[in-house]
Amino acid sequence: MKWIVTAFLALVFGVLSFNAFIANDLSRQTSGNRIIGMLIDLYGWLMANIGAVPSGILFAACAAGTVVLALRDGRKKE
Repeated sequence: MKWIVTAFLALVFGVLSFNAFIANDLSRQTSGNRIIGMLIDLYGWLMANIGAVPSGILFAACAAGTVVLALRDGRKKE
């Protein structure tokens, strides 16, 4: 289960990183769902305030960090 969630989060952050690098503005879209709308607003805020390339680097770091944290699971092997 851990790896399914890790793969999903890494994929989501990877897509967001790719969209930021190509300056695809997802913030022009709207959604009736309040949570998705909030995430779209956050993405637009990041793109507007820190720029496309730093946002892409941030999302890529989040994708890599998610995988690293899953690899370094705190459970000790018996």
